[in-house]
Amino acid sequence: MAILIKQASYVVRAADRVERETDVLIEDHRIAAVGQVAPAGIADLQVIDGRGRAVMPGLVNAHTHLYQNFLKGLSDDLGLVDWCNATLYPMSYAIHQAHWVHHDEACGYHWAILSALEMIRGGVTCCIDMNMNMDSVFRAWQDSGMRGVGAVALSDRWLPAPLRRDPEASRQEALLVARNWHGTHRRIETVLAPSTPFLCSKELLLWARDRAEKIGIGLQIHLAETRYEIEQVCQETGQTPIAYAYRLGLLKPGTTAVHCVHVTDDDIDLLAESGATVVHCPKSNLKLGSGIAPVPKMLARRVPVALAADGAASNDLLDMFEETRMAALLHKGVGEDPTAVTGRQAFRLATEGGARAAGIAAGTIDPGKLADLVVINLDQPHLVPLHDVINTLVYCARSSDVESTIIDGQLVMHNRELLTLDEDRVRHEAARFGSEFYRQGVEMWRGLA
Repeated sequence: MAILIKQASYVVRAADRVERETDVLIEDHRIAAVGQVAPAGIADLQVIDGRGRAVMPGLVNAHTHLYQNFLKGLSDDLGLVDWCNATLYPMSYAIHQAHWVHHDEACGYHWAILSALEMIRGGVTCCIDMNMNMDSVFRAWQDSGMRGVGAVALSDRWLPAPLRRDPEASRQEALLVARNWHGTHRRIETVLAPSTPFLCSKELLLWARDRAEKIGIGLQIHLAETRYEIEQVCQETGQTPIAYAYRLGLLKPGTTAVHCVHVTDDDIDLLAESGATVVHCPKSNLKLGSGIAPVPKMLARRVPVALAADGAASNDLLDMFEETRMAALLHKGVGEDPTAVTGRQAFRLATEGGARAAGIAAGTIDPGKLADLVVINLDQPHLVPLHDVINTLVYCARSSDVESTIIDGQLVMHNRELLTLDEDRVRHEAARFGSEFYRQGVEMWRGLA
């Protein structure tokens, strides 16, 4: 089916390109034309009235841990290490028991469906999920219409013994998932994700680098998130986490370096030289008390930057409108400089920056680009009067203003109705499953003490 968005009041083609009273034609899974379109000879054409609407590129959540959707609203008074012990590990143990021992992947399907519902409703058309990825996660993306990059997580140390697996078995399973899904589905891709230097031996980091290069996929890694990490890595290697990753050849185009909170000027120079994309997670870094990444410095040195919500346990939402607004406001306040990160820069990080991080031809509305778009209903009290559409979208818009979401040329939500799933059914099933699964995880974890 082709889609024509007719006479959109605003078509935000990019952060610095906005057109008025414009049509957007989508054919197959790509944008076919932008302008005054008079389609002829298209038999199966759905027309969407764009009057009173803004059409914009879909938002990209460039780093998350979707299993944490079962952990919302927990632990708002712990730093990263204590938070892992108290909040993450019970759930992780339950997941490992289900997956490794009972070979049951139902948990992955439920958390992936639940998170897809939230993101699609909020105008997110693609996410990068660093996870104990399973086939069931990708099946949920297929069913929901979500576009996703499965960042297959790897670690071989530091974790408590019950969460560890034979290192060779873990590597081979990760490799199998990455290979099986790489290039086999138009909306799904994989990367390898050595979690962070203090969770990964040097051997594992080099293994991930070499295998990713051999397969032809990218890498995602947490770097310089906390002072604890800085101390651990410096003590072991004599280098900052950024310098260590750079010298191991991990930082390069196709790598996403998540957080980069505690970085030096020399680190920023290495990031700029490497071509890696930094993924900024402002709300997660604030909730865990990790600090604030020097994003204005990075942008000034032309470091590519994307935005992400991180996991729902350290953010509680997968709301990229909120994340974009936070990215703009946070740095203005911290730097006492209203120009530190402008609305247009924040918008670019959430769209073009995210598309770069995910390695997809999206992020702007141009012919030939993937048709990952959202339609915003501008007829809302908090959106009028509308003086500058970019600033309005960044500082005023809410996820609930998303009226339609198009992913890969498929209308997955229209007039706020999910078209790919029975939303009430899958939401209630996931909610029941998640509550019981977390309860079981806590009980099992306590039983190990």
